[in-house]
Amino acid sequence: MPTRNAYIATTAIFLATFGFQLASLFDPKWVQYTSPEPPETRTEVNYGLFQKCSTLTDDCRRFPTNSYGDCDHDKGSNRWVNLCLEWRVAAGVAVAAAIVGLWVLAGLGTVLYSGERWHATGWKHILGLVGIFAGLQIVSMGLIAHVTQTSSIFAHHHYGASFIFSNVSWALSAALALGVMLYARYGTQGYISLE
Repeated sequence: MPTRNAYIATTAIFLATFGFQLASLFDPKWVQYTSPEPPETRTEVNYGLFQKCSTLTDDCRRFPTNSYGDCDHDKGSNRWVNLCLEWRVAAGVAVAAAIVGLWVLAGLGTVLYSGERWHATGWKHILGLVGIFAGLQIVSMGLIAHVTQTSSIFAHHHYGASFIFSNVSWALSAALALGVMLYARYGTQGYISLE
């Protein structure tokens, strides 16, 4: 069973991981396009999970939407992509990951400040939630990657900082879950009180 210090370290690492996930959720830079013009006339378009921002118009709008034709862009093509459906599902899954992340934090707090019963078994629940947190992010990232690679709307686009933050977050979550599991199994011998 992990020690109190192990739970504190797990909480600190998960807070960093959760911070990356929240940054990827709210920063509209999952996919980017930068025009090849000189810097003074360069245009940049950023696609987030919920909005599209452009330096050409200096504003942001909801993305994807039917009213702007975002959902019709690939109709009639031989590509297997449904931009609006996949993008909205990815956004929903990312929100679900954030909710699970809050559950992880609540679980860590419960384990740290509760009785011995939770101390002894709490890490198993935490591992499960961290695994779900990482898995949801992988699904969200995979859907965005699929749309970006298959939809003609994203020709000449590249991944932005939010996409990278999402990858860092799920990779850290997976490493954290593996580390806690290995520590709980091999790092402690017998019962160690958390108090």
